[in-house]
Amino acid sequence: MMRVDVTSSRLSYRGKGKVACKMGRIYVNGEQMTDVDYLLRNGDRVDHWAHRHEHPVREWITVPGITVAFQIRDLPIRVISETDDLLVVEKPPSLPVHTCGQYAIHTVLGQLRVNENKTGLRVLHRLDRATSGVLLFAKNYETDLEFKTTLKQGEWSKEYICKVDGVFPDEEQICEQPIGPLVISMGIQCVRPDGKEAKSRFRKLWTDGTHSVVQVHIETGRTHQIRVHSQFLGFPIVGDQLYNSTVWGPTKGKNAEYGKSFEELCEDVRNTHKSENWHEKPNPEFELKMERLAADSTVIQPEPVGFHVDSRPEFDEICQKCNVESKKVPENHYQLFLHCLKYQTSKWSFETEIPEWAVQKA
Repeated sequence: MMRVDVTSSRLSYRGKGKVACKMGRIYVNGEQMTDVDYLLRNGDRVDHWAHRHEHPVREWITVPGITVAFQIRDLPIRVISETDDLLVVEKPPSLPVHTCGQYAIHTVLGQLRVNENKTGLRVLHRLDRATSGVLLFAKNYETDLEFKTTLKQGEWSKEYICKVDGVFPDEEQICEQPIGPLVISMGIQCVRPDGKEAKSRFRKLWTDGTHSVVQVHIETGRTHQIRVHSQFLGFPIVGDQLYNSTVWGPTKGKNAEYGKSFEELCEDVRNTHKSENWHEKPNPEFELKMERLAADSTVIQPEPVGFHVDSRPEFDEICQKCNVESKKVPENHYQLFLHCLKYQTSKWSFETEIPEWAVQKA
């Protein structure tokens, strides 16, 4: 019956919607609503001011003598090319391309909208969250259709660069192993006989005896293709949380030899990366406080009408995320040593400079 019940049904504890209503954070048809017994009418518009947390995003930039981690939102996204029809940018690591999960502002599209006032962009292709490099957006339907048609027809030449574990062979390595899903719900892939056709060509640029920087041309565009094929060859990408792990077996999945059945591999990988591993426990005192505020006997002074977002403090007393001790995010969560260097067809070509981590030291 009450809007607060609808709101709180999405939360992990009861009563937050009721508290938000009592605090004046719920608006119905533009008017502040503090009556928790209000019955919604057909056509009512409901706005709820809530404190939102997004996952952190970072990029490491080398300045003379030191490497510094910056918040991505503090850095502009570099524009490679822009016309009336097309926008090409250099995607930083750690940013998803578009809204997903707890990412909204901390996305490439979100940053372009908030910082550059660029809206209405159409995603032509995607890069993994932790991957950096060339990223294309169409500005209208006609361009969107044209570029996606040429992509589907295999006209795009795609060149990447990555850093892998081990000393890569001097000769070009071609991997044509089919790729398919291992854990569908997590988007994790593997080499499997019934997978989709995939082809990658690897060529070593240099090695320091421990790691190698490799140029990769892919002739198909399967999910995580370079990551899966480099794992199969026995040279997984440095620090790759998904594919550079002994959960894939003693040789980390080289030659698709896992030392266990496919079903066991699927279960082990799923358990390693399940979301429960990152769940944070709320402060018990916070739960008690929410129950007390939600009680009918508790009177709460509503916030001023139209309390602007810029005036709100960073800490919110009724925000569950503000009242937990966040787990430390490992550095390899933010950046994968995989960079999209160049995309081109016979009609156009866009590329970036080689990333700092791929430059051979003198």
